[in-house]
Amino acid sequence: MLFHDRSVVRPEAETSNATVRPGFAVVLTKVAAVSLMTASLMACANPKTEAELTTGSVDLDGYRTRHPIVLAQSAETLDIPVGQQGSELSGRMGHTVEVFAHDARLHGAKGITILLPAGAGNDAAARKIASQVTSALMLGGFPRNAIARTTYAVPEGTPEAPLRIAYARIKAMVQHSCGQWPDSLSNGNVDNRDDWEIGCSGQSNLAAMVVNPEDLVTPTGEDPIDGTRRTMVITKYRAGIQTKSETGAKATTIADGVQGGN
Repeated sequence: MLFHDRSVVRPEAETSNATVRPGFAVVLTKVAAVSLMTASLMACANPKTEAELTTGSVDLDGYRTRHPIVLAQSAETLDIPVGQQGSELSGRMGHTVEVFAHDARLHGAKGITILLPAGAGNDAAARKIASQVTSALMLGGFPRNAIARTTYAVPEGTPEAPLRIAYARIKAMVQHSCGQWPDSLSNGNVDNRDDWEIGCSGQSNLAAMVVNPEDLVTPTGEDPIDGTRRTMVITKYRAGIQTKSETGAKATTIADGVQGGN
């Protein structure tokens, strides 16, 4: 039999503590060759890594990776309709311009620009209203030296174009438009992942609703503690006086109201 081979091993095949039998070495060589062949076949049949084959490894963060919300500088604009004969800014529109300027200051704008339509039929009327817009912007908190004027091109023959005011601000947005389906649904989804388009609208709506886009990057710091109020509550607690929270805990419950009504 193979394991009872009593042939003598040559000296160069000897080790320090044991002697390797030639027959046994042949068996080990064959086993190693079969193992390598099996591993190679498995690698060709299934090229996925061990991490990808882990049970329950469904990609739950896919839409955040496919449609990330980014912060980018963009123009915030307000269009003011101007008629060919109109040369007065209405009181309501003047208030709108003032609020627009106030919001611009809250968003950190250092300057604001008035854009006049160039080549439109109402460009003369727009130039007259521009001075009133400047006054409204100053009421909103911008000094005169922070208000600039320029023009923007309109298609030739345009009868009326709006007067536009704008400032640069940081906005949260999804960099690409939604409504795209680059992957065909008929191809199947062998990886058990959602389709590429899913999540785009939700990310875009979230970016549009954020009041301060910087909150997506850095959390807002806490307000300082009201030392006066804290001292008052601690003083009442030490004196045995009920605080407002303790009084509210004894409010009538719904069950008490039902029983009282009966």
